[in-house]
Amino acid sequence: MAQRYNIALIGFGTVGEGVYRTIENKRAKLEALIGRQINIPFVLVKNTRRQRHVSRETVVTSSLEDILNSEMKLDLAVEAVSDAESAYPYVDRLLKLGVPVVSANKELIAKRGPELQRIAAANKCRLLYEAAVAGGIPLLNTLRHALKVNTIVKLEGILNGTSNFMLTKMREDRLTFAEALQEAQEKGYAEAVPDKDVDGWDAYFKTTILSQWLYGKSPRWEAPEPVGIRAVGGEDMELGEQLCGRIKHIASLVKEGETIRASVRPSFVFHGHPLFGVEGVNNGVHIEGSIVGSLLLQGPGAGKYPTSSAVVEDIVSVLTNPWEQEKDGSEFIAHGFPEKQDSDQRGDDGSSLWFVTGKHGLLQSLAQAGAELLQSAVHPKQKTAAIVEAVEEKVELLKLLSKGTVEVYPVLADRQTVIGARHSVAL
Repeated sequence: MAQRYNIALIGFGTVGEGVYRTIENKRAKLEALIGRQINIPFVLVKNTRRQRHVSRETVVTSSLEDILNSEMKLDLAVEAVSDAESAYPYVDRLLKLGVPVVSANKELIAKRGPELQRIAAANKCRLLYEAAVAGGIPLLNTLRHALKVNTIVKLEGILNGTSNFMLTKMREDRLTFAEALQEAQEKGYAEAVPDKDVDGWDAYFKTTILSQWLYGKSPRWEAPEPVGIRAVGGEDMELGEQLCGRIKHIASLVKEGETIRASVRPSFVFHGHPLFGVEGVNNGVHIEGSIVGSLLLQGPGAGKYPTSSAVVEDIVSVLTNPWEQEKDGSEFIAHGFPEKQDSDQRGDDGSSLWFVTGKHGLLQSLAQAGAELLQSAVHPKQKTAAIVEAVEEKVELLKLLSKGTVEVYPVLADRQTVIGARHSVAL
């Protein structure tokens, strides 16, 4: 095993260092899998004055030119930079030189992924990014390699561990948003500036990547921006429990013919739904395939070693299979199975199920909006909640006219499930 694969790490933060340690600790198995030794001759960072705990054979540099001008042939680069703007020039340059890149940068791939994939294809190299979507969950590889013949008609996911942890703590421990955020920051689950997590942008980027990976194009968003969890209150969480559900931050992709519809927003996950039990910092993805039916992938969505696991598996994939055909529109070929009419719980008139909370008079306002009441509950502080079936425009208009006193959440359940739960509670 005299020959070596030379790998450069771009970025040496949580993920970059995790990849380095993983390669060091799993070197024997990695080299047995790929048939060559692995060498990490370079680590590229912004600040070279800071001490980095690497071997003597690894050079720490702040210049990509030092790497490219080296006599060593570079076989692969791992990009683990924290933002898209800083990462793009590195990835663009490397791919144009024919160097494969494994990235963990969700913002970069969401914003520039299609462009970078075209560059990679033109230069006969690969760009992989499993770690950019669901941390340690092997989601992209499952979708592309284990569900090749299935058409993915719907995907719903909890894609942000910070928001899921906070909502879990708010419900279980009756914490306020601020208290839950503080605990998440103390445990290292949330950044000092947590906006991308709590305002939904992290899940938005990941949903964009999933659409591009699955269908070869970006989705049609139901709203111009994602909806985060800042407006979710403790009373809403308690009322949700009374009505057999939990409020969770859900990213959704639904295939409708050749259109891919997407949303990222807090939703009411009914008891019995696969995502109902995904708690804490875990991520979970519910996949509906045309043949296999319902699948749930669940696991750690972030962290040094779960994310490093995804990166290292991509490294093995690139080094053992240097070329793989990208998506070619096959998801839009008729799949030979009848379309499920209730795939996203819409009625024949376009109506959907909604969990709505508000102050006194909410039920009357919903009736006036033409909503059909399926369940209701009252909080001790006189806040009311209802599960209704209605056209989206009417409940959203009610929220707008309420000037912040009404909150609206889509329900992840069908009508029969909700009505059945109401009858069982009554018994």
